[in-house]
Amino acid sequence: MVERPASTVTAQEFRHRWRYFLPQLYPFRRQLAVATLAMLVDAMLTVWRPWPLKVVIDRVIAMPPKPSRVPILGRWIDSISFGPLEVLYGACGVTLFIALSTGLLTYYFTQTLGDVGQRFIFSLRRDLFTHMQRLSLRFHDRQRTGDLITRLTSDIQAIQEIIANGTILLGSNTFLLAGMLTMMFWLNWRFALMALWVAPLLFLTVFRYTHRIKGAARAARRSDGLLAAVAQESLASIRIVQGLAQEEQQIERFQAQSRSSLQAYLEGIRYQARVAPLVDMLAAMGLAVVMWYGATHVRTGDLTTGDVVVFFAYVTNLYSPMKALSRLSYAFNKASVGAERITEVMSVRTEVFDRPDARPAPRFQGHIKFSNVSFEYHGGHPVLSQIELEVCPGEKVAVMGTTGAGKSTLVSLIPRLYDPTHGSIQIDHEDIRNYQLNSLRDQISLVLQDSLLFSGTIRDNIAFGRPGASDQEILMAAIHANADEFIQRLPDGYDTQVAERGTTLSGGQKQRIAIARAVLRNAPVLILDEPTSGLDAASERAVMESLEKAAAGRTTLMIAHRFATVRFADRIILLEQGRIVEDGTHDVLLASNERYAHLYHLHQSASTRHQGPLPR
Repeated sequence: MVERPASTVTAQEFRHRWRYFLPQLYPFRRQLAVATLAMLVDAMLTVWRPWPLKVVIDRVIAMPPKPSRVPILGRWIDSISFGPLEVLYGACGVTLFIALSTGLLTYYFTQTLGDVGQRFIFSLRRDLFTHMQRLSLRFHDRQRTGDLITRLTSDIQAIQEIIANGTILLGSNTFLLAGMLTMMFWLNWRFALMALWVAPLLFLTVFRYTHRIKGAARAARRSDGLLAAVAQESLASIRIVQGLAQEEQQIERFQAQSRSSLQAYLEGIRYQARVAPLVDMLAAMGLAVVMWYGATHVRTGDLTTGDVVVFFAYVTNLYSPMKALSRLSYAFNKASVGAERITEVMSVRTEVFDRPDARPAPRFQGHIKFSNVSFEYHGGHPVLSQIELEVCPGEKVAVMGTTGAGKSTLVSLIPRLYDPTHGSIQIDHEDIRNYQLNSLRDQISLVLQDSLLFSGTIRDNIAFGRPGASDQEILMAAIHANADEFIQRLPDGYDTQVAERGTTLSGGQKQRIAIARAVLRNAPVLILDEPTSGLDAASERAVMESLEKAAAGRTTLMIAHRFATVRFADRIILLEQGRIVEDGTHDVLLASNERYAHLYHLHQSASTRHQGPLPR
């Protein structure tokens, strides 16, 4: 996803962008229509606001009384012989009626549009999060988590503010401007032209800065995303940051990005600040012309004092909406940039999806076959090359190799976290792409190197893969994973709250909870990605016992660096540069005295040096 200047957004791209938002607004079409009608009526009544004062000036104060010239009602008012007090009381009553009506209408459309804005944002945020969840890992590998969070929060919030507040200001001020212009030209078109001579300059000033403000808003939003990413990365790694005494480095990194964000916002503020005084000056010039023209023509008798009062009220209110709209430009541009950033994510199509004819997967036996499978993250850089591998039901296969050999990628292809670039993977002699994605993944359990736990209780974390599991099923899974004993010793047992990322539990405890989660799913295929990495000897032994129980009767693929981890494997395959270079049992591979044997002897030598000479 690449940020581009506002000037490069074509009309086609604009329509393409909004097609993601209009469907969310469609359910609110009636509320929006009624709110728009309320704004229109409110603007019409507001246009009438200065006319009671004009009638009082021309019919009550002026000597002799002048014709009221009220639109529509003028002839009726002038034909009936109302006394001065009757005209005064009637004008006061109309003024109060207009104020009460506009107040009620403003309350209605403000509440309605605020409600629509919140519900629209709820729907949009839900759809965006759902879309992010379903995008392939290839997308998430390229993105910063903090930036995606900013799109879910700040960018959506900018759109919500425009829907709830910006549409009110835009709609009401637009209707008000149209109504006032109509009345001004009806009253005296020459006077109207004199009053509006600065309007083109005003709009030119506003739109001159629009693209600059939008560019500043885009830079600010992009900088906010990077700032959130820096904060998220630093806080998520706070243990290593403090452990290596690198707090100052992270603070400086955050401040550097924060300064970049500050500069982007200050640039937008500078553009806004330049617009405001120019608009005020032009508005003042328009008012000065109204005063001069009105006063001179009242003296000649071409206009009444009431006419000038109405014009003065209109011109004052005419430039106020223009100034309000000019100040809205930054908020609209910020929302437009937010919509652009959201659309960038929504327009990304997942690379892993269900085929049109995909069907639910039956209960697997666990026969897995890789047929000429190749994979590359980036074109021309293969990670796996022509993999041929067959795993029988219930067989336990250990995958070994140096860092970067493609081990994690190999096992990630089975649950379709990625799809192979070439070749196919079959389970029980059927291409896994013929199955619906969720039904495929429902029959695969994962235990990863970093057993991520979620906020909630121990019980919630074990049941994460099967939310509807009973307490008895959760207990049996924990017992099977050798986790029940330490869970019972926790302050609240299975109801103990887990800290973020499970930091209050040891590595071995987290792994056994993850194994209990896998056992509870009762899936026929089990994938273990370096499940004992980083554990001490005692924890490793406890986890290995749990893994042996969990793997019993299941087709298991296990990534391992340690040779102790593969002791219960039926077969071992060795990967080098994305290719299977050796395949066999531990004894057979040792007897071949090739790569695996070389790695094994290196490991044994390193272990002997580390442990020192055996005691006599």
